[in-house]
Amino acid sequence: MLAVIDQKTDYLGANKDWLKFVENMSRKSGDAHGDKWIVNARDNRGLVKECGWITEEQDSYAGKTAVICGASQAIKGQFGQFGGILNDPDFVFIGVTSGLKMLADNGIAPKYCMMMDADGAQERFWQGLDLDRVKDTTLIASICAPPELLKRWKGPIKFLAVSAEYKNAEKKFKKWFDPINGCGIFFHAIFSQYNTAAAIAYLVFGMRILIFVGNELSFPKEDTPYYADRKDEKDGWKRGKHPDIYGNVVYTNYMLFSLKLALEDYLGKLPGWFFNCTEAGIFGVNARYGTVPWVLNMKLGVGINQAKSIMKTGSPIYL
Repeated sequence: MLAVIDQKTDYLGANKDWLKFVENMSRKSGDAHGDKWIVNARDNRGLVKECGWITEEQDSYAGKTAVICGASQAIKGQFGQFGGILNDPDFVFIGVTSGLKMLADNGIAPKYCMMMDADGAQERFWQGLDLDRVKDTTLIASICAPPELLKRWKGPIKFLAVSAEYKNAEKKFKKWFDPINGCGIFFHAIFSQYNTAAAIAYLVFGMRILIFVGNELSFPKEDTPYYADRKDEKDGWKRGKHPDIYGNVVYTNYMLFSLKLALEDYLGKLPGWFFNCTEAGIFGVNARYGTVPWVLNMKLGVGINQAKSIMKTGSPIYL
């Protein structure tokens, strides 16, 4: 069981500027969803006790590689490249709720899937999904996740408690789930399910090689659908121009741009190998200075081979 989250790698807890930003964002979210957080967490108490915490898997994948799969347009052309590593125990696939059906439809049942949102409206991501196809996938769920969806899940569930800067929410959570996260420490999320998956892969699972796929954080065209396999209410969110990893003009929105900055800055404080193999988008490139040196942009096949080399010899093939 996790005793103490390593403060050397708990970058958000040690970085006052980003921590203040995260706390302010949490308060804003709390104004809109805080009451729902509390209701859901209260209703999930029995299930949390039954299923336990994801932090109990501390360092369980040390030395292995995380393949973190998003739900952007680019991933549709990449499924064929996963064949050689789907059953390789050295590669741990982590998905997100919004992309789970698309993964399952392409023969991929990730080892883990993130569910951090408290809004029951995310049920729309399960429409048409046969949950039996992902019954071996472990759901990493927020203690505030919708109880009605958790009860439908057919596979294992492990819980995570993230910081909640909303009224007396954290006091209630500490009382209901003592010790919170099994260690008495809240986890600092990084705004999204995808970003939080990266933090869990690093901080909890102990993986130092992260491959990012389907994480464009932008759109090739101004009217490109938000998700790769469906229309969604988010399609109407306002977008602006930004250079992509190739220097071309693409379109992003304020939320995705914030997620990009948060994940880039987070990874920049950590030792490890971070391969952006989305093959598109704005993750890993700065509008003023160009590429971000600690996020290495490359084709998925190259990233996989680099990861294999690092796991085997401790060094990449070339860089």
